[in-house]
Amino acid sequence: MEQLRSLLAELEHLQRHLTGLLPAADATRNLKAYIPNLDAATDRLIAVLGPSPDVIMRRFHQPSGRQGLICYLDNLVDLNQVDRDILYPLFHDGGATIRSLPVGPVTRMTDWDQIVAAILQGKTAVFLEDIPEVWMIDTAKIPQRSIGRPETEIAVRGPQEAFADVLAIQLSQLRHRLATPHLIFEQLTLGSHYPVAVAMAYLRDVVNPAVRQAVYDRLTRIQAETVVNATMVASYLRDRPGSFMPTVRNSERVDLVVWQLLQGKVAILVDGDPFALWVPTTLCDFYRTTDDYTAPWYNTTFIRGIRWLAWAFGLYLPAVYIALTEVNPDLVPPPLVILTAGSHTGLPFTPIVEVLVMILIIEILREAALRLPKALSTTIGTVGAIVVGTAVVKAGFVSPQIIVVMTLTGLSFFTAPSYEVTGTWRLLSWVMLAAAFVYGIYGLVLATIGLTIKLVSETSLGVPFLTPLAPFRAVDWADTLWRAPWIKFVRRRTDARARDTRWGLAPTSPPNPVALRRGQIDPRP
Repeated sequence: MEQLRSLLAELEHLQRHLTGLLPAADATRNLKAYIPNLDAATDRLIAVLGPSPDVIMRRFHQPSGRQGLICYLDNLVDLNQVDRDILYPLFHDGGATIRSLPVGPVTRMTDWDQIVAAILQGKTAVFLEDIPEVWMIDTAKIPQRSIGRPETEIAVRGPQEAFADVLAIQLSQLRHRLATPHLIFEQLTLGSHYPVAVAMAYLRDVVNPAVRQAVYDRLTRIQAETVVNATMVASYLRDRPGSFMPTVRNSERVDLVVWQLLQGKVAILVDGDPFALWVPTTLCDFYRTTDDYTAPWYNTTFIRGIRWLAWAFGLYLPAVYIALTEVNPDLVPPPLVILTAGSHTGLPFTPIVEVLVMILIIEILREAALRLPKALSTTIGTVGAIVVGTAVVKAGFVSPQIIVVMTLTGLSFFTAPSYEVTGTWRLLSWVMLAAAFVYGIYGLVLATIGLTIKLVSETSLGVPFLTPLAPFRAVDWADTLWRAPWIKFVRRRTDARARDTRWGLAPTSPPNPVALRRGQIDPRP
């Protein structure tokens, strides 16, 4: 009972103390509102931001006798701007106002939550005695790396610009490429406890309003404590978050994202992550690169054919080898059967064990090359593959045919432009291998039917994942398995459900070249 009375007495004392800080007429004012009291403001900043060494609070006196306080984060602001454009005018001008400060954007705030959030974003808070508002001055100078070349999506020709890590610079990169008022950015803050800035980018005159609204709704429904990276945001944008098919494409290339915006898609940028997302996404999006639009159409068509052929090799080659050597050898010509059987004479393992061993070796080499420094990764990957491949053959663990099959398989996976879809095919190759080992060719047929059903049922914001293959859309085939000449690009692809399907960059009819006669050409310089 005595403890309860003591607690009530402390609560009454605290209430009287808070009431004394508030004007008498505003005793019931919301405690989140700022009160023009520098001591109370200092105590609140220390309580919220903590005694961190990067939290700088400086008290000062103006010539008129009025006291003030500024607060900022040491590593996120331009200290020269703080001293030159804020402290100097306040020290030498007793009647300084917002308009008299030679600084950039200045915002008046009275809510403590907004004040703290602005300080954490790199702004400087100015508290002046007898002024019932806080001046938030944009002095942010966030540490960042310079704009560099893409590391994961290397192109032979075309722009060589990758996204930066800071959201503001990412937006400026897109604005530089698309200098049009139709480019719209919508910024949101995701994360209930540790907020992260996220921005949507789209072309207002091209994007489908339903697609834009669907993306906005899914982003605002994210209830995570924080957003670590763009991959986490992509998991919330999927129609089926548990699916192993990547239905949201990401890229670090600015020009590739610009191309998708021109098609009518919506890009999502996350502060701190140099990879941008775009939706809706189809399977063909994972096999389009920047080189496809900077090279001649015939070269692009040939390279795309190589990519799709490599996809078939990576997914089916080991499974077909196992099916024809262990389950259905009667489908193989006799000379090839004799050659294969002779190569396995004296070996301790069956072909399926040899394939599994080689897959594990390739995956270990791949992971080691990714984790090692760049100067060593190339050497380790090349030398390791040669040494290990030669050693396992000479040691009698695997046959030479297995080395050939697994080498083609490993190289085929690397032809996919997107790393995320490569992981999916690598997992599915294990499924194909198991089906071939159990049922042979019939197992491969059944697994292929199951994979087709899975791909047909996948969607990205309601758009079928196999568009324009299923459903079949002839207008999109100019930029699918091949790339037609630019003269054929008269309409945008339908996978983005764009509001304006006309492609204004290409003429609607072939031009009529002017024929020059021999007499019209003057050979003299």
